[in-house]
Amino acid sequence: MIISELSPLVVHDAASPICRLPIGPVKTGGEMTLAFIDSSGAVSDAELYLYGDGPELRFELSLEEKRWFANITAPEAPAALWYCFRLAVGSGELWLCAGADGRSGRLMSSRGEGFRLTVYDAGFETPEWFRGSVMYQIFPDRFARDESDTARRGLEAHRAMGRTVRFHEGWDEPVEWQPNTDEGFYFPLDFYGGTLRGIESRLDYLKSLGVDVIYLNPIFEACSNHRYDTADYMEIDPILGSREDFERLCASAESRGMRIMLDGVFSHTGADSRYFNKFSRYEDAGAYNSGPASSYYSWYDFREFPEKYRCWWDFPDLPEVDENDLTWQEQVVTGENSVVRTWLRRGASGWRLDVADELPDDVLALIRGAAKKEKPDAVILGEVWEDAIVKYSYGSRRKYALGSALDSVMNYPLRAAAIDFFTFRTDSRVFRDFLLAQRLNYPEPMYHALMNLLSSHDCERIRTVLATRLDARAMSREQQAGFIVLDAQDARGAAMQRLAALLQFALPGVPCVYYGDETGMNGMLDPFDRAPFNLGARPLVDWYGALAAARHEIAALRSGAVSILAPDADVLCVLRVQGSSAALAVVNRSGYEKRVVADLWLENAGLSPAEHAALAAARHTRALCRLTGTEIQIQDGLAELSLPPESAHIFELA
Repeated sequence: MIISELSPLVVHDAASPICRLPIGPVKTGGEMTLAFIDSSGAVSDAELYLYGDGPELRFELSLEEKRWFANITAPEAPAALWYCFRLAVGSGELWLCAGADGRSGRLMSSRGEGFRLTVYDAGFETPEWFRGSVMYQIFPDRFARDESDTARRGLEAHRAMGRTVRFHEGWDEPVEWQPNTDEGFYFPLDFYGGTLRGIESRLDYLKSLGVDVIYLNPIFEACSNHRYDTADYMEIDPILGSREDFERLCASAESRGMRIMLDGVFSHTGADSRYFNKFSRYEDAGAYNSGPASSYYSWYDFREFPEKYRCWWDFPDLPEVDENDLTWQEQVVTGENSVVRTWLRRGASGWRLDVADELPDDVLALIRGAAKKEKPDAVILGEVWEDAIVKYSYGSRRKYALGSALDSVMNYPLRAAAIDFFTFRTDSRVFRDFLLAQRLNYPEPMYHALMNLLSSHDCERIRTVLATRLDARAMSREQQAGFIVLDAQDARGAAMQRLAALLQFALPGVPCVYYGDETGMNGMLDPFDRAPFNLGARPLVDWYGALAAARHEIAALRSGAVSILAPDADVLCVLRVQGSSAALAVVNRSGYEKRVVADLWLENAGLSPAEHAALAAARHTRALCRLTGTEIQIQDGLAELSLPPESAHIFELA
């Protein structure tokens, strides 16, 4: 028989418990079964190949009722692995490898790319309070002023040190973007005067949005408005307030059931800092102005003292540190009074680590260990833009998502996939395959803690992307500054943002709202995505609040297993199951009414047998949409859906 004849009869589905159990990642040393179905009877022998960055392993398969299988024990070391099957057919051999979707098997005459298999540390857990929570990200200078003169006094403190800073008297003034330095380049030295007290004054508003954790961009002393050029890790920037203001913010948030997460910028410092002290603004002996006499000298890598030193992406304002330096580790990470531990002690509940892939895995593990020692339920979240499981950088496969270094990562791949779907570059089947791949590849403790974002301070706002379908990275800063989102475009962006937000809140993980997205703010890349908090033409505040309420009230949306269905190219369904709780989220991105049937009973790829059984209660039921009042009838597990144009729904099934 030729490949075309055999292909429908030789099947491996990585999302089916018949072929792979458990579905998804496996713990180190755990037992698992990998199998394929041969309905042709043509396969006379079969072998499993398991491989990664280490030695390749081979296992003989056994045959039982058309099913070739191998029961294996996962390796004792966490790793990103792949597998495929070699089949003896007649006098030759064929290979059963991963198809384009990464899930379905494909017969090939020669060995191709394998199916992915993640092996993670058996002891890996993530804080329960964080999984399934709702996050809100704030750029502190741009969220809220307070009625005191804190910001003005802070600006004067910077000026007294010899720094150039400018204050926007009007909250609605446009951000600076043109050259503003003597050297003729743009530097983020303009401030709007947002403060920690200002954030505290908005806590009730955030509570009404259903926010559980507030992630703050850097708040430590620095000479820029973004503060990723840290000047002093142990001091709050005076423009934002004081240590007491921070502690009071944490306490006020806690009294409302919310927590604070800080931004840790540990791969580099500012050149204008207490540690490097390039401009001698500090009395301390900095590495640049004092050389080996400075206690900070060993933090940095001088190639030719003092002018040539290793910098982050060659920016001289951001000298990189040597994370393996024991002095740096003691002061920043491991010491009892280190930066990591001190701010947790002062009220923070976790750290988001800037450019996490710039930090070695063992250093990330030190940070996570120090944080857990100080506060066992602290969260360590890394800035990672790619698939965190297979990420390869600095000459090795990164293992920071396998249980020892990070609790969570920023899910930028989800953002990219959502944008492609809601701008009609892909269809629901492609989006479904992506979402299922994340379910199959991320360790469960991390999967339910992924930071699911649509916007951030480092990318265009979601409203603008969906409204214009433009790639801001292909535009100059001048073009971005002059671009105006038309009213019709904004209407389109708002309609698609509603749908994207529903999926963001329906999927496993932690939905994160970037400040102002809920009010309909637009913005291109930095600095235009960092404008002061304001009300756009089409706010979605009530929509986001309703989504958060549904997430808090329906157990399945917070912690349930997930199945992704694509009954139509324009329709995507997210099915969540948790014990006796079940919910179905549905979006129709098209401008037309869609009548579709979603097979909840049979088409539940990714659910385990126990989760599949839990759906039995939903085989015959009526379900009401929490957001629109629409009712659906489910018969024999088939949900008949009549979906208005550009609509989004959440149905509580059980």
